[in-house]
Amino acid sequence: MTIEYFSPAGDDLIALLGTSAILAMVIFAAGLLAGLLLRSGPGRLAAGIMLKAVKPFRPGDIISGGGVTGTVASIRLFNTVLVLPDNATLLVPNVTLMESTIVNHSAKGTRRIDLMFGIEYGGDIDAAMDIIEEVLSKDPRVLAAPSPHVAVAEYCTCGVVLVAQPWVSASDCWQVRSETTASVHKLFDAEGVHMHCTRDDAHGSFQGVETTMGAPGVHCRVTVGC
Repeated sequence: MTIEYFSPAGDDLIALLGTSAILAMVIFAAGLLAGLLLRSGPGRLAAGIMLKAVKPFRPGDIISGGGVTGTVASIRLFNTVLVLPDNATLLVPNVTLMESTIVNHSAKGTRRIDLMFGIEYGGDIDAAMDIIEEVLSKDPRVLAAPSPHVAVAEYCTCGVVLVAQPWVSASDCWQVRSETTASVHKLFDAEGVHMHCTRDDAHGSFQGVETTMGAPGVHCRVTVGC
C-alpha cells in the first residue's frame, strides 16, 4: 500500500518560487526591451525629451558624461553640443549621456581646487606652507568661506607632499589652479624651497607630475612633485 502525503505549505513554497522566477524573467525582459528601444530612433528621441524634462544640466554648465568633458552649448532632441577646452565643438548623442554617469561641475556655483606640492625631505615645511597661504590670501578669487586649507598630505619616497584646498567660483577654477601653481613655484624657487620632480628621459615625461588638463573633473587637481 502506498501512502501519499501532500503538504499545503510545500505547495505554497513552490508557487512562491514559481512566481518569483516569472517576475524576475519579466523584469529582465522589460530591461532588455527598454535598452533596445533606447537605441532605436524613438529611443533616441525619448532620451532628448528626458534630458530636457529632468534638466541635469543647462547651457553654460561644465559637465562630464559619455567619456567627455566640456561646456554645454545647447541641448537638442538627439544630441547635446559641448564646447571643449580647446574651443572644439563636440556633438554627444543624448542616449550616450543618459546611459552614463553625468557630473555637473557648475551645479553648485563653487568648486574646491586640490593642489598638491611635493618638496624634498629636509626642506622647511612651515616655510613652504606659509608661501602657499600667502599666495592664496592675495588672490581675490579665493573665497574666504570656506577658508583655504593647507596641510601635509603624505610622506612619499621622494619627499613631503603638501595639499592646498581653496574654494573658488566654478568659472574661476582653472585660472586659479594654473596661476596659483605658477606663483607658488616661483616663490619656492625664490625662498630656496626645492620641489622634487625627476625627468624620465626615455619617455620625455615628468615622473610624479599629475595634472588634469582640459575641462575639470570633480575637483581641479594638480600634483607637482612626488
